Amino acid sequence: MNRRNFIYLLGADNINFEKKDKFIVYQGSHGDKGAEIADIVLPGATYTEKNGLFVNLEGRMQNAFKASYPPGDACEDWNIINDLSKMIKKTQGYNHGDQLKEIIKKHIELKNNNNLKKTKSVDFVEKEISIKPIDYYFTNPIARSSKTMSECRRIKKNLLFTGIDKAS
Repeated sequence: MNRRNFIYLLGADNINFEKKDKFIVYQGSHGDKGAEIADIVLPGATYTEKNGLFVNLEGRMQNAFKASYPPGDACEDWNIINDLSKMIKKTQGYNHGDQLKEIIKKHIELKNNNNLKKTKSVDFVEKEISIKPIDYYFTNPIARSSKTMSECRRIKKNLLFTGIDKAS
Protein backbone atom coordinates (compact mmCIF):
# COMPACT_ATOMS: atom_id res chain seq x y z
CA MET A 1 0.00 0.00 0.00
CA ASN A 2 1.36 3.41 -0.98
CA ARG A 3 1.05 5.61 2.11
CA ARG A 4 1.13 9.41 1.81
CA ASN A 5 1.31 12.13 4.40
CA PHE A 6 -1.60 14.56 4.56
CA ILE A 7 -1.04 18.30 4.96
CA TYR A 8 -3.84 20.87 5.26
CA LEU A 9 -2.59 24.38 4.50
CA LEU A 10 -4.95 27.00 5.90
CA GLY A 11 -3.86 30.14 4.05
CA ALA A 12 -0.24 29.08 4.45
CA ASP A 13 1.85 30.39 1.59
CA ASN A 14 5.22 31.09 3.18
CA ILE A 15 6.26 27.48 3.09
CA ASN A 16 9.46 25.81 2.07
CA PHE A 17 9.37 22.03 1.81
CA GLU A 18 9.38 19.37 -0.86
CA LYS A 19 6.04 17.82 -1.70
CA LYS A 20 7.37 14.25 -2.31
CA ASP A 21 4.76 11.81 -0.94
CA LYS A 22 2.46 14.38 0.63
CA PHE A 23 -1.21 14.86 -0.24
CA ILE A 24 -1.81 18.59 0.18
CA VAL A 25 -5.07 20.51 0.55
CA TYR A 26 -4.78 24.29 0.31
CA GLN A 27 -7.51 26.54 1.67
CA GLY A 28 -6.92 30.20 0.98
CA SER A 29 -7.63 33.26 -1.08
CA HIS A 30 -4.74 34.10 -3.34
CA GLY A 31 -3.28 30.81 -4.49
CA ASP A 32 0.37 31.57 -3.92
CA LYS A 33 3.07 28.98 -3.04
CA GLY A 34 0.71 26.74 -1.06
CA ALA A 35 -1.82 26.45 -3.87
CA GLU A 36 0.89 25.76 -6.42
CA ILE A 37 1.83 22.48 -4.74
CA ALA A 38 -1.67 21.48 -3.61
CA ASP A 39 -3.60 18.46 -4.85
CA ILE A 40 -6.88 20.16 -3.89
CA VAL A 41 -7.57 23.91 -3.61
CA LEU A 42 -10.50 25.15 -1.52
CA PRO A 43 -11.13 28.82 -2.39
CA GLY A 44 -11.39 30.94 0.75
CA ALA A 45 -12.34 34.57 1.23
CA THR A 46 -9.73 37.27 1.82
CA TYR A 47 -9.64 39.17 5.11
CA THR A 48 -11.60 42.01 3.47
CA GLU A 49 -14.33 39.58 2.36
CA LYS A 50 -15.22 38.21 5.79
CA ASN A 51 -15.97 39.29 9.32
CA GLY A 52 -13.31 38.32 11.80
CA LEU A 53 -11.28 38.99 14.91
CA PHE A 54 -7.75 40.28 15.25
CA VAL A 55 -5.53 41.42 18.06
CA ASN A 56 -4.11 44.95 17.79
CA LEU A 57 -0.63 46.03 18.88
CA GLU A 58 -1.90 46.69 22.41
CA GLY A 59 -3.08 43.08 22.66
CA ARG A 60 -6.76 44.02 22.51
CA MET A 61 -9.19 41.94 20.52
CA GLN A 62 -10.86 43.88 17.70
CA ASN A 63 -13.69 43.11 15.30
CA ALA A 64 -13.02 43.35 11.59
CA PHE A 65 -15.99 43.77 9.28
CA LYS A 66 -16.50 42.52 5.75
CA ALA A 67 -15.91 45.20 3.09
CA SER A 68 -17.03 43.10 0.11
CA TYR A 69 -18.20 39.61 -0.75
CA PRO A 70 -15.95 36.79 -1.98
CA PRO A 71 -16.07 36.10 -5.73
CA GLY A 72 -17.22 32.89 -7.39
CA ASP A 73 -17.17 29.78 -5.23
CA ALA A 74 -14.97 31.29 -2.50
CA CYS A 75 -16.34 30.96 1.06
CA GLU A 76 -15.37 32.16 4.49
CA ASP A 77 -12.89 29.81 6.20
CA TRP A 78 -15.26 28.83 9.01
CA ASN A 79 -17.85 27.78 6.43
CA ILE A 80 -15.43 25.53 4.53
CA ILE A 81 -14.25 23.87 7.75
CA ASN A 82 -17.83 23.48 8.95
CA ASP A 83 -18.84 21.81 5.65
CA LEU A 84 -15.84 19.45 5.81
CA SER A 85 -16.63 18.49 9.41
CA LYS A 86 -20.25 17.71 8.44
CA MET A 87 -18.99 15.50 5.59
CA ILE A 88 -16.95 13.39 8.03
CA LYS A 89 -19.76 13.53 10.63
CA LYS A 90 -17.70 15.48 13.21
CA THR A 91 -19.74 18.66 13.66
CA GLN A 92 -18.06 21.57 15.41
CA GLY A 93 -20.95 23.00 17.44
CA TYR A 94 -21.60 26.12 15.39
CA ASN A 95 -23.66 26.86 12.31
CA HIS A 96 -22.83 30.51 11.77
CA GLY A 97 -19.74 32.71 11.87
CA ASP A 98 -21.14 34.78 14.74
CA GLN A 99 -21.52 31.63 16.86
CA LEU A 100 -17.90 30.73 16.18
CA LYS A 101 -16.75 34.27 17.09
CA GLU A 102 -18.55 34.01 20.44
CA ILE A 103 -16.97 30.61 21.15
CA ILE A 104 -13.52 32.07 20.37
CA LYS A 105 -14.12 35.17 22.53
CA LYS A 106 -15.28 33.06 25.50
CA HIS A 107 -12.29 30.75 25.13
CA ILE A 108 -9.84 33.66 25.08
CA GLU A 109 -11.52 35.38 28.05
CA LEU A 110 -11.45 32.13 30.05
CA LYS A 111 -7.78 31.57 29.18
CA ASN A 112 -6.88 35.16 30.08
CA ASN A 113 -8.70 34.96 33.43
CA ASN A 114 -7.03 31.64 34.32
CA ASN A 115 -3.55 32.81 33.36
CA LEU A 116 -3.48 36.11 35.21
CA LYS A 117 -0.04 36.22 36.76
CA LYS A 118 1.45 39.53 37.69
CA THR A 119 5.21 39.81 37.86
CA LYS A 120 6.83 42.68 39.71
CA SER A 121 10.37 42.08 38.53
CA VAL A 122 11.66 41.11 35.12
CA ASP A 123 15.13 39.78 34.37
CA PHE A 124 16.33 41.43 31.19
CA VAL A 125 19.02 39.90 29.05
CA GLU A 126 21.26 42.36 27.30
CA LYS A 127 21.69 41.21 23.70
CA GLU A 128 21.96 42.83 20.32
CA ILE A 129 18.76 42.66 18.32
CA SER A 130 19.19 41.83 14.67
CA ILE A 131 16.39 42.16 12.17
CA LYS A 132 16.52 40.42 8.84
CA PRO A 133 15.69 42.73 5.94
CA ILE A 134 12.37 41.94 4.29
CA ASP A 135 10.75 42.90 1.05
CA TYR A 136 7.97 44.85 2.78
CA TYR A 137 5.78 45.14 -0.30
CA PHE A 138 5.84 41.38 -0.95
CA THR A 139 5.56 39.91 2.57
CA ASN A 140 2.40 37.86 1.96
CA PRO A 141 0.34 36.42 -0.89
CA ILE A 142 -2.19 39.25 -0.84
CA ALA A 143 0.58 41.84 -1.21
CA ARG A 144 2.36 39.77 -3.87
CA SER A 145 -0.80 39.64 -6.01
CA SER A 146 -1.55 43.37 -5.63
CA LYS A 147 -0.86 45.71 -8.56
CA THR A 148 -0.52 48.61 -6.11
CA MET A 149 2.06 46.80 -3.96
CA SER A 150 3.98 45.78 -7.09
CA GLU A 151 4.13 49.41 -8.16
CA CYS A 152 5.26 50.49 -4.66
CA ARG A 153 7.99 47.85 -4.75
CA ARG A 154 9.15 48.99 -8.20
CA ILE A 155 9.28 52.64 -7.05
CA LYS A 156 11.18 51.71 -3.86
CA LYS A 157 13.76 49.72 -5.84
CA ASN A 158 14.17 52.59 -8.30
CA LEU A 159 14.68 55.08 -5.44
CA LEU A 160 17.32 52.81 -3.88
CA PHE A 161 19.04 52.45 -7.25
CA THR A 162 19.21 56.24 -7.78
CA GLY A 163 20.42 56.85 -4.21
CA ILE A 164 17.50 59.11 -3.29
CA ASP A 165 16.36 56.87 -0.45
CA LYS A 166 18.52 55.01 2.08
CA ALA A 167 18.23 51.25 2.28
CA SER A 168 16.34 50.12 5.37
